[in-house]
Amino acid sequence: MKIDAKYLNPFFSAAYDVITEMSEEEVQRGKLALNNSTEARSAGFAVVIGVVSETENINGRVILDMRKDTAIRFAEKMNFETIGQFNDLVRSSMGEIGNMISGRAISSLQNQGYDFNITPPTLFEGDNMLVTTPAGLPTVVVPLDTSFGRIMVNLALAARVK
Repeated sequence: MKIDAKYLNPFFSAAYDVITEMSEEEVQRGKLALNNSTEARSAGFAVVIGVVSETENINGRVILDMRKDTAIRFAEKMNFETIGQFNDLVRSSMGEIGNMISGRAISSLQNQGYDFNITPPTLFEGDNMLVTTPAGLPTVVVPLDTSFGRIMVNLALAARVK
């Protein structure tokens, strides 16, 4: 199943821009890859946000996946303080990053005349966590490399079957 790049690009642009702005450093964008597998291993912490458009008949999700130490170091940069351990401030900070990225992407899509909505972020954490995607919903993955670690942006959008 193919999805138009006009729906994908605002999410990847927003992820790059928000992470660059909030970390106050240059982010290196890795090579975009298509993952047709229905399963992937999380690095340890994931922010998941649902995406839906009734008018475009599309739904899916965006996942920001990273190691816990990456989340801690990113939260420290965002909050201008030493946190040192994975805690509620780290979770809250990463949830807010997910909101900012998705909100900016949705605003961009709405400015182009597309009506999309997002869900509040859901946070998952755990060693060897398996992230599954429904069959037939390919995932486009872009790694963003920072001084505090790699953040994988996973986006899966597809037309709903009527």
